[in-house]
Amino acid sequence: MNEDQIMLRDTLIGRLASHDGKSAWVELGNAGVRGLCVPEELGGLGLTLADAAPVMEALGELCLPTSFLETSIIATRLLASARCVDGDNVLRAIAMDGARVAVAGLDPRLRGDLSAGDVGEAWTISGTARVVLDADEATSLIIIATHDDAPAIFLLRDWQNLERHSFPTIDGRNAADLVFQQTPAILIAKQAATLISDVTDEAIACLAVEAAALMRRLVRDTVEYTKQREQFGQSIASFQVVQHRLVDMNIQARRAGAIARRAVEVLGGPEMERARTISAAKVTVAQAGRYIGQQAVQLHGGMGMTVELPIGRCFKRLTVIENELGSADDHLRRFAATSAA
Repeated sequence: MNEDQIMLRDTLIGRLASHDGKSAWVELGNAGVRGLCVPEELGGLGLTLADAAPVMEALGELCLPTSFLETSIIATRLLASARCVDGDNVLRAIAMDGARVAVAGLDPRLRGDLSAGDVGEAWTISGTARVVLDADEATSLIIIATHDDAPAIFLLRDWQNLERHSFPTIDGRNAADLVFQQTPAILIAKQAATLISDVTDEAIACLAVEAAALMRRLVRDTVEYTKQREQFGQSIASFQVVQHRLVDMNIQARRAGAIARRAVEVLGGPEMERARTISAAKVTVAQAGRYIGQQAVQLHGGMGMTVELPIGRCFKRLTVIENELGSADDHLRRFAATSAA
């Protein structure tokens, strides 16, 4: 990161330190970063994904799951890449009013039977979208649905009457399964497989940055705790077996940080290189996050499972990231396929 990006990250960490996941979204608006990637003519800053990475790093450092990824990255990139009047209105609302946008069906595993039908210029959506984050708080909804055997992008502005089944996620957010029954929708883009793939890779790179920051936090907190916790009259940090484990945790965190930085660098580059690097990043942060989370909890003992310490929250967030937008196995297969190609 350059000096400006480091300053942005450090400033956000200071501003968000006293907030929880819900109030952090408001504070991100006060800091002027919710419209970071919204085009300037629509009230945003018109910056790149690399400029959004410091925000994800700050959110990871503080373990603050928010709507930033779904609204300010995924929804913004989809709407800004396929410009239309209705999409521009949503982008303007994101940048100027702090509107939240939920995204359904970006992960093919959760797209299920979502399909789109058209009669003339009127479009409808049918099927079930699963695990739609912020479905109860968002003011607009983007849907990825199948039409003519290809994914297309749709927008719903009035969707409060949908059948929904809400539930909390393990990292403290809210989600819902949404059932569509020929629900009217606005077409944003047809034959959008390339755009959806690009935006998905961008989202995974952002998740890798967040995960790497979470791991650094876990390593740092665990080192400090082992210095304080005593057994047999001395801190457990003086035990060789604990030192070796802390070193292994630090190595994994550094691996995750390096591949996360590389994932951001390859965005916008050649498709094959980007696909291989993004999948490598997803596999790396999934494996490293699980290892570091498990070791951090174990070295904290019973304290690692209490709500007083952030260890459990960080581990839960890493577990969600591990399975978001494709599992490690999914991306291992993708890596192998792109390497063979």
